[in-house]
Amino acid sequence: MPNPLRRFHVHGDFWLRYLFHGARVCPWFLEPVTIWAFSLVFFLLCKAQRHGVAANLRVIRPGLTNWEYAKGTFNVIHSFAWSLADFAHVRIGQDVIDWEVGAGASMDDLANLEGGALLLTAHMGNYDVAAPLLAEKLRRRVHIVRAPERNAATQEYMRDKRADSDDVFVIHYNEPGSMLGVELARLLQDGEIVAIQGDRILFDVSPEEVEFRPNVRWRLPRGPFHVAQVARVPIVPVFIIRLGWRRYRIESGAPFVWQGDPRDRAGYQTAAMTWWRDCLRDVIERHWHQWFVFEKAFQTGSIAWEDEA
Repeated sequence: MPNPLRRFHVHGDFWLRYLFHGARVCPWFLEPVTIWAFSLVFFLLCKAQRHGVAANLRVIRPGLTNWEYAKGTFNVIHSFAWSLADFAHVRIGQDVIDWEVGAGASMDDLANLEGGALLLTAHMGNYDVAAPLLAEKLRRRVHIVRAPERNAATQEYMRDKRADSDDVFVIHYNEPGSMLGVELARLLQDGEIVAIQGDRILFDVSPEEVEFRPNVRWRLPRGPFHVAQVARVPIVPVFIIRLGWRRYRIESGAPFVWQGDPRDRAGYQTAAMTWWRDCLRDVIERHWHQWFVFEKAFQTGSIAWEDEA
């Protein structure tokens, strides 16, 4: 693709710049119509992403008709569009998001944890919007790990929009060859809080296969568990759920704490990934329309995994 057109690609910066412009000028009562229309456009044009979501839904919600899978795929794209719009509103300084804390381990429990902790989350709800709130609720600084954008111009633009605050949260990009794992282990050992998304394989992230259900395999990133094991800190599941018009909920659960031999790396890895598989499977089955993974996440039978695009 010629360079001048790269910005109009689905991963290009044009659409995000247009999104932030729209957040400034679009009247609130036209926003639902506008977001629905753009969701439809991307649903029709983004064939690879549409097929990836549909393939995942066939595993998460088996037995539906083709029409129901098509409708469900559009719902995922529509929910993603809303999350991006909310992110844009917050980043231009509009205080428009309402929050609630769901059942499970409370923010006070997390805040009172001694030492470091790894918060493990998923591509759901609105990770970027929730970061400052998490830091406020935990009364501690949070280090947030993100994958870089696939387009260099988009990465530069979003790096500015996600500008961190050293007193509240710090963003780390998991760029190839960055040795970020070593830095994160050090931060955890120093008593810091680190948040990582643990449901998607991108770039040079090392995968681990787990069983989603019989005859269905699921690749999840291995790195977060290795870092937590080296630092000897608990892993806490935290999910951001969109409830409706500019309203979100933080759901957290009981932490994973390894009770076995600290030298048993294989046992730790197996137990931690099985625990995370169960946590993640539960939340994406309940909130499937908010799981923003647009690549094929599952494999059935003995067919080899396809290389990532």
